[in-house]
Amino acid sequence: MFTGINLLQSWRLFMERRPVRLTPEEEEVRRLAFGDLPARKVLQVLSLGSWTTEGLGERLIEYGKTVESIALLVRGKVRVTKNGWVVGELGPGQIVGSALLLSGAAAEVDAVTVEPARILRWEVATLERYLEANPDTRNVLQRHLARDLAGKLQSLGADLSGVQSTLAPAPSGP
Repeated sequence: MFTGINLLQSWRLFMERRPVRLTPEEEEVRRLAFGDLPARKVLQVLSLGSWTTEGLGERLIEYGKTVESIALLVRGKVRVTKNGWVVGELGPGQIVGSALLLSGAAAEVDAVTVEPARILRWEVATLERYLEANPDTRNVLQRHLARDLAGKLQSLGADLSGVQSTLAPAPSGP
């Protein structure tokens, strides 16, 4: 009995420590969002989500609704609009719904694909349960969320300064 238990535990250790190979698509996700995590942890996070390929015009966030899932954009573009005005465009590596996830508020924007997109989507409740049990992964995801939000704000600031310069009155001559 003792030998059998030890053999089983040895087999489990061997299986847990064997090298992990990521597919090219999984490696792309690791590069985009989880560069600080070992490959095995990346696979765990990916297994919580679902891969989707969205066509042109697919709505990922709808005005007035709360976010039940977030999506990492692996390929493609998503346009974010508010009342018909373009707020910005999201590209590979950006998370659709990140600000709404953090605030818990209902969406005040629409997010629609403007070209076919490959997306990894996580249900918020499932992701939160996993992150509660895995603080190292939580820290990596929070760093990526912070970079994602900072990039969106920086892009929005640049867009607004461009709009402001076009709306500014022309200087009067001497």
